[in-house]
Amino acid sequence: MRVGIVVSGIVILAVGVLYLLYSSSNPDYFQVAVFALPFGCLNLGFGILVDRGVIGSTIYVILFSDRKLALKRLTSGSVTVLAVVVFAVVGLLFAGFIGAAIGGLTAFSLQEFLTQRRRDATKMGNPLAASGKGDLEFAYADLERVQLAKSRLRLHLRNGIMGIVISRRYPEKMRPIMEGLVSPSKMAEPV
Repeated sequence: MRVGIVVSGIVILAVGVLYLLYSSSNPDYFQVAVFALPFGCLNLGFGILVDRGVIGSTIYVILFSDRKLALKRLTSGSVTVLAVVVFAVVGLLFAGFIGAAIGGLTAFSLQEFLTQRRRDATKMGNPLAASGKGDLEFAYADLERVQLAKSRLRLHLRNGIMGIVISRRYPEKMRPIMEGLVSPSKMAEPV
């Protein structure tokens, strides 16, 4: 469960209820209420179904094999931004600035929900068997140096450096795995 998404769903529902209550004094409020109530429920549902994630960037799941490190793309940052713009514009046209905010929040919640579904689907079968569009693979032999920092994995490759942002709790979990797969001379001290 994502508390932030659940809270946004509750706030949107509360806004919808308030606009519904005051719609008798101003008929324009009813349109906002009709927009806010279902989107509040949608956000609440997404928040209950999603367990974790990062908003607003391309999200990958990191996989280790005996020969390579693979990053399977779960969602694209550009799709997230596009969804926010579309939902916010629709919300703006339908229910003004309140609708734009509700639409933007719902787009982020939807992105988290879809990312969670893809993360769960990756656990089924053999995710290392085939690369899909947007997936990245790095053979351990191609790595010149690997650094695990507080919230970043840096892969020093022959043709550049790849920086991967990770949760602060993962470097200590990943270090023993990486040390078992990458030669000790390639493991760099954290920065």
